[in-house]
Amino acid sequence: MFSAEGGSMSSDSMSPDSMSPDSMTPDSIPQMTPGYRLHPTQDVVLIPEGVLELSGPSRDILLEVDGRRTVREIVHNLAAKYEGADENEMLDDVVALLGRLAERGVLQG
Repeated sequence: MFSAEGGSMSSDSMSPDSMSPDSMTPDSIPQMTPGYRLHPTQDVVLIPEGVLELSGPSRDILLEVDGRRTVREIVHNLAAKYEGADENEMLDDVVALLGRLAERGVLQG
């Protein structure tokens, strides 16, 4: 399961340009919101209020988020890395994770 945990962000800190989780689709092209960035070596996203801890393969997913690739392309790249994983299930998990991160203001479209 792909997930993100931790952090102390509230809905008040969300960017007005952030996507709602319902708007995240396989064809969405997510990108990090300005002011948010993936730590270069640790499993955390640096946010204006501190850090958002990542778990599982969340870091690998965010490494693929570049503002140019669709969620479907991101999943295709990840499927090559996670041999044996069902790509359709992975797509559902990645859409859900990126939707939650968008809801928290970390991603925008």
